Amino acid sequence: MMNTGLYQRFHTYIGNEKNNYRVLGFILFVAFVVRVFICFGISLSHTIVDSDEYFLQADKLLQGSYINYFPNGYPYIIALAKLFGGNYAAALLLCLNIILGTCSVYFVYSITQRVFSDPILALLAALLMAIFPTQVNYTRWLLTEVPSTFFLLGFYSFYLQKRFFTAGLAGGLAVIIRTELLAIFLLVFLAELLMKKSFRFMLAVGLLVPMLAAGYYAFLKTGFFSLSGHSKANIMYSITSSGGYVDWYFQDKHPEVKTSGQAMELYIEYMKNDPVTYIKNRLANLWELWGFFPSSSDGGRSFISRILIGSINLFLLLFGCCGFFKNYRRFDVLILIFPFLVVTGVHTLLLALPRYTFTAEPFLLILASFCCLSLLRKLSIKNQTV
Repeated sequence: MMNTGLYQRFHTYIGNEKNNYRVLGFILFVAFVVRVFICFGISLSHTIVDSDEYFLQADKLLQGSYINYFPNGYPYIIALAKLFGGNYAAALLLCLNIILGTCSVYFVYSITQRVFSDPILALLAALLMAIFPTQVNYTRWLLTEVPSTFFLLGFYSFYLQKRFFTAGLAGGLAVIIRTELLAIFLLVFLAELLMKKSFRFMLAVGLLVPMLAAGYYAFLKTGFFSLSGHSKANIMYSITSSGGYVDWYFQDKHPEVKTSGQAMELYIEYMKNDPVTYIKNRLANLWELWGFFPSSSDGGRSFISRILIGSINLFLLLFGCCGFFKNYRRFDVLILIFPFLVVTGVHTLLLALPRYTFTAEPFLLILASFCCLSLLRKLSIKNQTV
């Protein structure tokens, strides 16, 4: 008699829809518990310098003023937390991170099920998302990573359900939190136009609503339509950035640079004057994002942390790329790689911090799950024939 194996028994169990949702419910419970633990169960920091800047922008919003620096999407969220939570705003924001992080696990399940129509694969992707170290760890930080990823996943989930206006709204909210994510949605529109000869008008409308609202508020306060005002600083920092090294005082050395356009001119000038160093620095940025042994970040990252980050990157790239190339001819799989391409491209050219890969990780996890499950199924078939 053939050995049916654990995989076959689990496949039979999941074949029942109620059992499928029971397993999904358990995964979501695990996701919730580990995120509660990382936020409140151990004594770890929740803020960095950027967090302080977001809170400052939120204070200005509550005062009826405006700081046009970081995108104001996350400061809007902080302002609401302060308005309703008062002195407990930080705790309320951590609770929001826990909820959004847990819902992101469900979105991963939904996206995977829509793309591959395989309940086991969808559950595996959700499980990986629930316990993946970086996805859990960044839940404790009061930064843009968790909310922007939630809305980005929401965009994909609603888009695959053909709820285009809702998908657009989610995408627009992601953009006003992290403006570079706009390139992802432009690629989706381009792919639709080239491969399907179609343009989703309601998707565009939904996408524009949050962007126009945020930009119009900036116009009322500053006289300029803007989603953020930190592009000049980011370009200046990027001129000499090299992996984990960033000269945060570089723009102070060039007080003559007043606009983003002038900063870009200086960036291009540096690139032309020393192309070899420029390329070396871009490669260092790429390694900082996805390398198998990132920098020590000026001593702020331990040897064990560097090994852990490198192992995570190796898994995501190896299995994620494998899953993608096995399915890349499919439109719904092709668009899953866009977050990885945009995040990698933008931050290789500009600044590279390991946390910037956070928004791309769930999509690589979906693709990696396909590769992992393929291997498990091959092993199961092999065991059957023994």
